[in-house]
Amino acid sequence: MIVSNDSIKMQIPLEITIQITDRSGNNNSIRNILFGFKIFESEDDYYTTSYFKTNNSGCITIKQSDLINKSELKWENDIESFQSLKIEVFALDANSTKSVKENSKNYINITTQKEALEKNLKESGFSDQNIIAASQAIKNVAVGQMEIYNLFKDSKNDTVQILTDKIEDIWNDESNKIYKFTII
Repeated sequence: MIVSNDSIKMQIPLEITIQITDRSGNNNSIRNILFGFKIFESEDDYYTTSYFKTNNSGCITIKQSDLINKSELKWENDIESFQSLKIEVFALDANSTKSVKENSKNYINITTQKEALEKNLKESGFSDQNIIAASQAIKNVAVGQMEIYNLFKDSKNDTVQILTDKIEDIWNDESNKIYKFTII
Protein backbone atom coordinates (compact mmCIF):
# COMPACT_ATOMS: atom_id res chain seq x y z
CA MET A 1 0.00 0.00 0.00
CA ILE A 2 1.37 3.38 -1.00
CA VAL A 3 0.53 6.23 1.34
CA SER A 4 0.62 9.75 -0.02
CA ASN A 5 2.85 12.07 2.00
CA ASP A 6 0.33 14.86 1.36
CA SER A 7 -2.37 13.08 3.35
CA ILE A 8 -0.34 12.60 6.51
CA LYS A 9 0.47 15.31 9.01
CA MET A 10 3.09 13.99 11.35
CA GLN A 11 2.66 14.73 14.99
CA ILE A 12 5.43 13.57 17.25
CA PRO A 13 4.18 11.58 20.25
CA LEU A 14 4.46 13.35 23.60
CA GLU A 15 6.27 10.29 24.94
CA ILE A 16 7.82 7.23 23.34
CA THR A 17 8.71 4.12 25.32
CA ILE A 18 10.97 1.38 24.04
CA GLN A 19 10.95 -1.84 26.06
CA ILE A 20 13.14 -4.88 25.53
CA THR A 21 11.32 -8.20 25.87
CA ASP A 22 12.37 -11.83 25.85
CA ARG A 23 10.97 -14.43 23.44
CA SER A 24 7.93 -14.94 25.68
CA GLY A 25 7.07 -11.24 25.63
CA ASN A 26 8.18 -10.61 29.21
CA ASN A 27 10.21 -7.49 29.96
CA ASN A 28 13.93 -8.21 29.64
CA SER A 29 16.14 -5.94 31.71
CA ILE A 30 19.11 -5.60 29.37
CA ARG A 31 20.67 -2.20 29.88
CA ASN A 32 22.80 -0.17 27.48
CA ILE A 33 21.11 -1.20 24.23
CA LEU A 34 21.19 1.63 21.69
CA PHE A 35 18.17 2.60 19.58
CA GLY A 36 17.69 5.23 16.92
CA PHE A 37 14.94 6.66 14.75
CA LYS A 38 14.58 7.40 11.05
CA ILE A 39 11.79 9.83 10.27
CA PHE A 40 10.94 9.55 6.59
CA GLU A 41 9.91 12.55 4.53
CA SER A 42 9.74 10.33 1.42
CA GLU A 43 10.78 6.77 0.59
CA ASP A 44 14.41 7.90 0.14
CA ASP A 45 14.76 10.97 2.37
CA TYR A 46 14.74 10.78 6.14
CA TYR A 47 15.89 12.50 9.30
CA THR A 48 17.95 10.62 11.86
CA THR A 49 18.24 10.93 15.60
CA SER A 50 21.06 10.48 18.04
CA TYR A 51 20.98 7.15 19.80
CA PHE A 52 19.04 6.50 22.97
CA LYS A 53 20.19 3.89 25.51
CA THR A 54 18.12 1.53 27.67
CA ASN A 55 18.25 1.79 31.45
CA ASN A 56 18.63 -1.03 34.01
CA SER A 57 15.06 -2.15 33.28
CA GLY A 58 15.72 -2.56 29.55
CA CYS A 59 13.55 0.47 28.88
CA ILE A 60 13.86 3.97 27.43
CA THR A 61 11.34 6.77 27.80
CA ILE A 62 11.86 9.57 25.30
CA LYS A 63 10.03 12.88 25.56
CA GLN A 64 8.90 14.71 22.42
CA SER A 65 11.37 17.55 23.06
CA ASP A 66 14.27 15.08 23.48
CA LEU A 67 13.46 13.41 20.17
CA ILE A 68 13.39 16.77 18.39
CA ASN A 69 16.50 18.15 20.10
CA LYS A 70 18.51 14.99 19.43
CA SER A 71 17.63 14.81 15.76
CA GLU A 72 17.91 16.72 12.53
CA LEU A 73 14.32 17.88 13.15
CA LYS A 74 15.70 20.62 15.40
CA TRP A 75 16.60 22.53 12.22
CA GLU A 76 13.07 22.39 10.80
CA ASN A 77 11.66 25.91 10.56
CA ASP A 78 8.08 24.86 11.20
CA ILE A 79 8.03 21.55 13.08
CA GLU A 80 4.25 21.82 13.48
CA SER A 81 3.69 21.52 9.73
CA PHE A 82 6.41 18.95 9.05
CA GLN A 83 4.99 15.95 7.22
CA SER A 84 6.31 12.43 7.38
CA LEU A 85 5.52 9.30 5.44
CA LYS A 86 6.55 6.93 8.23
CA ILE A 87 9.04 6.39 11.04
CA GLU A 88 11.37 3.55 11.82
CA VAL A 89 12.64 2.70 15.29
CA PHE A 90 15.69 0.45 15.16
CA ALA A 91 18.22 -1.28 17.36
CA LEU A 92 21.76 -0.52 16.26
CA ASP A 93 23.36 -3.61 14.72
CA ALA A 94 26.47 -5.32 16.14
CA ASN A 95 28.85 -4.36 13.31
CA SER A 96 27.94 -0.67 13.48
CA THR A 97 28.29 -0.70 17.25
CA LYS A 98 31.76 -2.26 17.11
CA SER A 99 32.86 0.10 14.35
CA VAL A 100 31.73 3.26 16.15
CA LYS A 101 33.35 2.11 19.41
CA GLU A 102 36.68 1.44 17.69
CA ASN A 103 36.70 4.54 15.49
CA SER A 104 35.83 6.97 18.28
CA LYS A 105 38.38 5.39 20.62
CA ASN A 106 41.09 5.51 17.94
CA TYR A 107 40.33 9.15 17.15
CA ILE A 108 40.53 10.10 20.82
CA ASN A 109 43.80 8.18 21.22
CA ILE A 110 45.34 9.99 18.26
CA THR A 111 44.32 13.42 19.54
CA THR A 112 45.75 12.81 23.02
CA GLN A 113 49.25 12.35 21.56
CA LYS A 114 49.94 16.05 20.97
CA GLU A 115 53.55 15.75 19.82
CA ALA A 116 52.84 12.92 17.41
CA LEU A 117 49.81 14.80 16.05
CA GLU A 118 51.83 17.99 15.47
CA LYS A 119 54.67 15.99 13.88
CA ASN A 120 52.20 14.29 11.54
CA LEU A 121 50.67 17.64 10.55
CA LYS A 122 54.12 19.12 9.90
CA GLU A 123 55.10 16.10 7.78
CA SER A 124 51.85 16.57 5.87
CA GLY A 125 52.94 20.09 4.88
CA PHE A 126 51.17 22.24 7.47
CA SER A 127 52.94 25.47 8.45
CA ASP A 128 53.51 26.18 12.15
CA GLN A 129 50.62 28.67 12.13
CA ASN A 130 48.29 26.20 10.39
CA ILE A 131 49.31 23.44 12.79
CA ILE A 132 47.91 25.48 15.68
CA ALA A 133 44.57 25.99 13.91
CA ALA A 134 44.42 22.37 12.71
CA SER A 135 45.26 21.05 16.19
CA GLN A 136 42.43 23.13 17.69
CA ALA A 137 39.98 21.91 15.04
CA ILE A 138 41.02 18.31 15.73
CA LYS A 139 40.57 18.86 19.48
CA ASN A 140 37.07 20.26 18.85
CA VAL A 141 36.14 17.15 16.86
CA ALA A 142 37.62 15.03 19.66
CA VAL A 143 35.09 16.52 22.10
CA GLY A 144 32.26 15.23 19.91
CA GLN A 145 34.02 11.90 19.53
CA MET A 146 34.31 11.64 23.33
CA GLU A 147 30.53 12.09 23.63
CA ILE A 148 30.02 9.34 21.06
CA TYR A 149 32.56 7.10 22.77
CA ASN A 150 30.91 7.61 26.17
CA LEU A 151 27.52 6.65 24.69
CA PHE A 152 28.91 3.57 22.94
CA LYS A 153 31.64 2.32 25.31
CA ASP A 154 29.30 0.20 27.44
CA SER A 155 26.64 -0.52 24.82
CA LYS A 156 25.71 -4.16 24.50
CA ASN A 157 24.28 -4.17 20.97
CA ASP A 158 27.30 -6.19 19.83
CA THR A 159 26.91 -8.83 22.58
CA VAL A 160 23.20 -9.67 22.37
CA GLN A 161 20.92 -11.34 19.85
CA ILE A 162 18.51 -8.80 18.38
CA LEU A 163 15.42 -10.63 17.15
CA THR A 164 13.38 -7.49 16.42
CA ASP A 165 15.74 -5.12 14.65
CA LYS A 166 13.23 -2.44 13.56
CA ILE A 167 9.62 -1.37 13.88
CA GLU A 168 7.88 0.87 11.35
CA ASP A 169 4.99 3.12 12.32
CA ILE A 170 3.09 6.23 11.29
CA TRP A 171 2.69 9.04 13.79
CA ASN A 172 -0.54 10.90 13.08
CA ASP A 173 -1.22 12.23 16.56
CA GLU A 174 0.64 13.02 19.77
CA SER A 175 -0.53 9.94 21.66
CA ASN A 176 2.14 8.04 23.57
CA LYS A 177 3.78 5.13 21.77
CA ILE A 178 5.24 1.90 23.12
CA TYR A 179 7.59 -0.20 20.99
CA LYS A 180 8.68 -3.65 22.14
CA PHE A 181 11.86 -5.22 20.81
CA THR A 182 12.73 -8.85 21.37
CA ILE A 183 16.39 -9.02 22.39
CA ILE A 184 18.08 -11.88 24.23
